Amino acid sequence: MSNAKRQHYLRRVLANGLGLCAILTGVYAATALAQENYVTAGSAYSLDNNELVYRELYTGLDENQSVRVDYTGPDGNVFASKTLVFQGEPFQPSFDFEDTRDNEFASAHFQGARLVLTSGMNNSQNEKIIFDNARVVIDSGLDAYIQLNWDKLVAGKRLKFDYAMPARLNTVQLEVRKIKGSDSPVYDANYGREWIYFRIAPAKKFSALFADPINLAYDPNGKYLIRFHGRSSIDDDKGGPQDVRIEYEYTN
Repeated sequence: MSNAKRQHYLRRVLANGLGLCAILTGVYAATALAQENYVTAGSAYSLDNNELVYRELYTGLDENQSVRVDYTGPDGNVFASKTLVFQGEPFQPSFDFEDTRDNEFASAHFQGARLVLTSGMNNSQNEKIIFDNARVVIDSGLDAYIQLNWDKLVAGKRLKFDYAMPARLNTVQLEVRKIKGSDSPVYDANYGREWIYFRIAPAKKFSALFADPINLAYDPNGKYLIRFHGRSSIDDDKGGPQDVRIEYEYTN
């Protein structure tokens, strides 16, 4: 992808809230988006009890091709932050993440042709170099990967890709495919009849024993992500994994 085309793509996708959806879910959303120049908000609800567990708030793409994401609790206080920098392929942003609740951190950065994954807690740090990284999808670059391959996916093609997991200092091969709305847990009979539904699962069967699939819903008018359903990248307050449904919204 040429630099000019890349810049155009990022401006189109990211300046409008990382390509996310247009569903406003209440007064808080409008207030949150108005603060700190946020352009996108995702509200995460526990799949166990449907209670709000956190929000993720995105700033717009700035002149340095970077985006800040703040994670807040239901009380509105920020407990974690992430900075994404889009300087290469749209599906491969570098990032730095820090969670102040337990001083956990993680990052993914390119050093020349090498992809360096780092994770740790307090003063303990580990890293791994990924040399075979040409098709590795990184963090929020997943949304860009789906948009870049939209026509193939909508036509029914299954696509395999490697996804970076800094917390595990490794990558995992995943497969994304389009599914029928009635087969998706994020299907909405009232508003989502025209939505496009995707499922992401481990590409290798033995891996599927250890991970549930992620389900996504997109509005085809603009290819905006509307709903996420699956294991969150954000731990709960006790440091354990949590499964969530995220409803996205944006303003511009």
